[in-house]
Amino acid sequence: MAFCMNCGQQLPEGAKFCSNCGTATGEAKSETAQRKTVYDGELHKCPNCGELINAFVTICPACNYELRGAKASSIVKEFADKLEQIEQTRESQKSHSFIGKLYGSDGQLNKTDEQKISLIRSFSIPNTKEDIFEFMILAASNLDLKLYGLGDKGVITASQRAVSDAWLAKFEQAYAKASFAFAASPDFLGIKDIYDKKIKQLKRKKLEFPMLILGMLALAFLPWLLLVLILRLL
Repeated sequence: MAFCMNCGQQLPEGAKFCSNCGTATGEAKSETAQRKTVYDGELHKCPNCGELINAFVTICPACNYELRGAKASSIVKEFADKLEQIEQTRESQKSHSFIGKLYGSDGQLNKTDEQKISLIRSFSIPNTKEDIFEFMILAASNLDLKLYGLGDKGVITASQRAVSDAWLAKFEQAYAKASFAFAASPDFLGIKDIYDKKIKQLKRKKLEFPMLILGMLALAFLPWLLLVLILRLL
């Protein structure tokens, strides 16, 4: 069964022109003939025996060959290179404010910070286990936990906090993608462990300031409480 390449009209067998639009049928092909097989992704094989190798494997399961010299993900490297290029533009940006001269930075978002935040939030994470794992580690290592606790009270941390928030969003995105893509795989346990530990540390940091306030209030009211207790005992 053939169809017109121009308008999609079904063509009778042996027809040289389409009866609907007049297009020559020399280029027409059957529906079955037009189907193609498309292969997506890459296959990794052992260089010693040719066995297919799964993600994160360092020893070939077929011949016990030790796999060395594994290259870092090209996507992660591309991402890191773009961040480095953006960071290099910061050198030409100087602050003329009093705070900026005193501390070396006025703590406000500048063009470099905005570009970094935009790239971190918008860069697409691939679907492979290796890439997701690399992004998890990269994002976790760039999360500055002290900015979420008592350390986030200085005049130079506003821009740092914004960039760290972008890394936190990327960290959450990578974990969500891993949960959707291969939650049933044993490899997911490693990613979950990284996620759980970092989130636990983050929650503890966020509690530092409220706990400090509660402690100060307790110390402020403690003498009054002691006085009330003494008066009741008299």
